[in-house]
Amino acid sequence: MDINFFFKNLSPQEEKALSEYVEQKRPAIEALLTKFAPDAQNLRVSAGKFEKHNAFEVEFCLVLPNKSVVAKETSHAITKGVDLAKDRLVAQIKKHLAQLRGPRLHRSIREQKVPTTMSMFEEIGF
Repeated sequence: MDINFFFKNLSPQEEKALSEYVEQKRPAIEALLTKFAPDAQNLRVSAGKFEKHNAFEVEFCLVLPNKSVVAKETSHAITKGVDLAKDRLVAQIKKHLAQLRGPRLHRSIREQKVPTTMSMFEEIGF
């Protein structure tokens, strides 16, 4: 997975800290993307600092072959913003993978019909 960083109003120390922290979170995202080719995954991380409110905005945009998934969070701590954005991105990836799988039609996975008291009496012949 390729990661591209875009920064706005961040100091070099904040840029370095953000880059290293996102690299730590990379395996959690890559673990969900094993079905896609590694060169077909592109993560764009945008981070900006609001001087007036002393807050950070972090946006993850994951581009997959058939869909783009975007997660954006704002927080006063840059690590908290990254964590929340990553969690939101992971939830959206899981939802997308479930949609790709479609409905589960296998007999072993389908809901089994639970016999009721009335149906048991009907089988016996009451």
